[in-house]
Amino acid sequence: MRDDVKPVDVAATALAHVGAGTAVDGVPLSAPDDDPFDTLRPNLQARVDETGIPAAVKGFTHTPPAGWSVGNSRTGAGGVTEWAGWAFATDEFWTRSQRDQWRELNVRSRDVFAVADSDEWDDGTHTGSFASTLVTPAWPVTGGTRRTLTYQTHYRHEAGQTAQVLFSYDGGTPTLVRNHTADAVAEAEYLALQVPAGATNVQVRFRYSGSNNWYRPVDNVKLG
Repeated sequence: MRDDVKPVDVAATALAHVGAGTAVDGVPLSAPDDDPFDTLRPNLQARVDETGIPAAVKGFTHTPPAGWSVGNSRTGAGGVTEWAGWAFATDEFWTRSQRDQWRELNVRSRDVFAVADSDEWDDGTHTGSFASTLVTPAWPVTGGTRRTLTYQTHYRHEAGQTAQVLFSYDGGTPTLVRNHTADAVAEAEYLALQVPAGATNVQVRFRYSGSNNWYRPVDNVKLG
């Protein structure tokens, strides 16, 4: 059984079969998802505080893939355990946490994806607000070259929250390169990197903060 297939993949598969373009939300079945988040499936846990998710469904973890990290030093204490900082979850689990809030439209994410959800986190008693950062490994680059960061997202915006992407070369100060200020419903993002001369590696930070706002899933993060 494959865990990386969605209904929207039917059209993409049919188009690929006849050699047509595949500029659709789906992914052909011949191109399975293989990003690092998917390696976490054996580690997924059952619900802790969520009550609308069946107890038998294992669908979240806070342990990132090898080389990745999550910074929660600015997130308040308490809140709903499943969503305390960036989590890694499946659609089967995350969409059941709250119906009718567009979570089911997250059709570009596959298998396990990363998600920051201040809306659900706020449903539990807590102090402070939600502010968490997902950090990639230090990817090798060559100074003076151009690279492209790609990722899938399904961001729902509201005043009072921030969703940013920052680049950091060779452990230097992170620089803001993308600041989401509007909904990005089931979108593919492409961010160009002009690698500074002499740089040997880059890290990407996905920063999200909010206080009972919405959410920000991210998946299939790749440096091309």
